[in-house]
Amino acid sequence: MYLRRRRPVGSGIIIIIILAVLAAVIFPVLFARKGKESESPGEVPALSGGIDLKIERVGTVNLYIGGKIIKMDLEDYVTGVVAAEMPASYEPEALKAQAVASRTYAVYQKIHGGCSKHPGADVCADSSSCQAYLTPQQMAKRWGGSADSNLAKIRAAVDSTRGQMVYYNGEPIEALYFASSGGKTEDCANVFSQSLPYLKSVESAGEESFSNYYGKVSVSAEEFVSALKEYSPGIKIDKNNIAASVGDIKRTQSDRVESIRIGNKTFSGKEIRAIFSLNSTNFKVSVSDGVVFETAGFGHGVGMSQNGANVMAKNGADYIEILKHYYTGVTVK
Repeated sequence: MYLRRRRPVGSGIIIIIILAVLAAVIFPVLFARKGKESESPGEVPALSGGIDLKIERVGTVNLYIGGKIIKMDLEDYVTGVVAAEMPASYEPEALKAQAVASRTYAVYQKIHGGCSKHPGADVCADSSSCQAYLTPQQMAKRWGGSADSNLAKIRAAVDSTRGQMVYYNGEPIEALYFASSGGKTEDCANVFSQSLPYLKSVESAGEESFSNYYGKVSVSAEEFVSALKEYSPGIKIDKNNIAASVGDIKRTQSDRVESIRIGNKTFSGKEIRAIFSLNSTNFKVSVSDGVVFETAGFGHGVGMSQNGANVMAKNGADYIEILKHYYTGVTVK
């Protein structure tokens, strides 16, 4: 048995003073943080719809959507991306491949500085900048009575691949993808002026039955000339003799237009695609009364073809085989 030593009276006063200072400094900070969060329009709601969506937390991303940045669970984010980027009617293995690609892309963005258009965000919901994303409300609106079954199918693809990503030399890749290849994917160097060893041109057969495989854009001679002059004011072209002004088309190994001479100017295939809103740079040009562009494929052509992934899945390939086909020399884990 021992005696408890009494604390000097002076020390009690000192403790009270310290507690008072802490209360004055820390509490306002805590409340200020809470107030700042409450000023936000709100977080993306948890996915719902009669389905058990409790998932293991594997990380978060900062998503720019609706004019604000929201921190959300990575797997919830991937679910919203797959819902937006790939039809729910696609094969389960294709949806799994999309889930892994979307997850990898998000993590790649996060560790490489985030979304270039929105400082502070890892990714945004704009497909022209990052990846498209659907909120639960948007899913319900898009799918109507099929919302629960579609969400369940997509969630199954996400859950069964939870945490898995595509790696090259031990690092997550920039997992680009697009809708339809037109027969071959494109080498990254021909589109984004950067050569990446895992984004090379590969065969992607069997996509012809998809609705977005073929496209056609027709413009009058006046519209053709006007659009080109707006983009390149120095161009010299006779609208009464356009056929003689169009020529010298150079193509990449995937048959996409690398460059095309029109009048006294040479344009890249990417420029012509942008000027005339073409589905892809895999196009042919014909001239009669006006100008007709006929395209094959849809999108930039780099990385995984979503239509091609679905074809491979229908033919018995699993999601790892799909990913390894479209991303050269990678591992999936």
